Amino acid sequence: MKIEFDEGVASLQLLDVSVTDAHDLYNNLTNGNGYPPLGVPPVAPVPAKVSFDIKWSGITESAKIVNIMQHFRGQFVKTGATIDWSAQSANFAFQSEVPNPARNLYSVIGHEQNGVFFHLEKDD
Repeated sequence: MKIEFDEGVASLQLLDVSVTDAHDLYNNLTNGNGYPPLGVPPVAPVPAKVSFDIKWSGITESAKIVNIMQHFRGQFVKTGATIDWSAQSANFAFQSEVPNPARNLYSVIGHEQNGVFFHLEKDD
C-alpha cells in the first residue's frame, strides 16, 4: 500500500490472496447449507484466490469534518480511481474489464482520528 494523501494518490495491490468461494450469499451465511425456504440449494465452499490492483488519483474535492462531541476528525479527498480484479478457483475464473476511470462513480481517500486517537487541534 502506498499513500500520498496531499497529492490525492494511493495504491493497493494484493496478489493471490486465499479466500473461500461460498458460491452465493446464502451459502456464505449458512456455511454451505443453502436456504431451502427460497430454493437456494446447499453448495460446499471451495478454496479460491483473488488479486486486485487499485489506484486512486486526481483530487476533485476535499473536506474536513470535526465532531468534538463524538471524538471524530477526518480529512478526506475525493479522487478518481481504477481497479483491476481477478478471482479463480478449481472450476471458475473471472477477470474484470480493463480499468476505465470513466466508470468510477465515487472514490475517497481519508485520514481520520477517533476515540482515544482523537485530540483537539488549534483550528478546531
